[in-house]
Amino acid sequence: MRSCLLILSALGTLIIQPTASAQNTVPSNRPAGSAAALPMPTESTIPSTASATGTTVGRDAKLTPGDQVSITIEEDREPGTKTIVTDQGTIDLNGLGEVRVAGLSAPEAESVVGRHLMKDFYHKATVRMTIVQKAVGAIRPAKTVLAGKVGRPGPQYFTAAAPLKLSEAVIQAGPTLYSDLRKVKLTRKGQTTVHDVRAMTKDGRTELDLVLQDGDQIYVDPVGIRFGSD
Repeated sequence: MRSCLLILSALGTLIIQPTASAQNTVPSNRPAGSAAALPMPTESTIPSTASATGTTVGRDAKLTPGDQVSITIEEDREPGTKTIVTDQGTIDLNGLGEVRVAGLSAPEAESVVGRHLMKDFYHKATVRMTIVQKAVGAIRPAKTVLAGKVGRPGPQYFTAAAPLKLSEAVIQAGPTLYSDLRKVKLTRKGQTTVHDVRAMTKDGRTELDLVLQDGDQIYVDPVGIRFGSD
């Protein structure tokens, strides 16, 4: 009987010891079986801006001609619009004038653009600027001009590295309820063609879209009298 008790005691010790050892490997601040905690990102590990080329562009980088930027005015509650810094070092604000930003960082350009907008157009303008892509070497941006029944007519800039499509240009110009997007006119080298931008943006007909070229002119007609909706 004594020998049986000794054997059972030894077996109990062997079973209990691995369990206790396994419990000791679990940190006290994390439940057993949970995934290892990921390190929290610090300011140095968060990139300011990821450019289209995949490189990180800090917000303190100086703007130069050919840079593609995205500008958002928080009070508008609309998606940002993209534009190119011209070879004169300016950006066009879609009918709200031009502002010189070459040599400025993104925060500095935000302040300059905000002051310009509040001078004549806004009571308050909180501007956010993101450098989408830095220019490589000397780049002369291409230009298209958009006119007609849109909220922000005027020139739009792009480059071969950051092309602009017809539908993108029309959307950035701010179409209204009175814009006829089914018959948008594109004039290129003296030849005018008509394009259904509504089909591109609403019906998913992306094959109808086309990349713009330098000198293209876009005109959006006002919609005629219409009863009901389509």
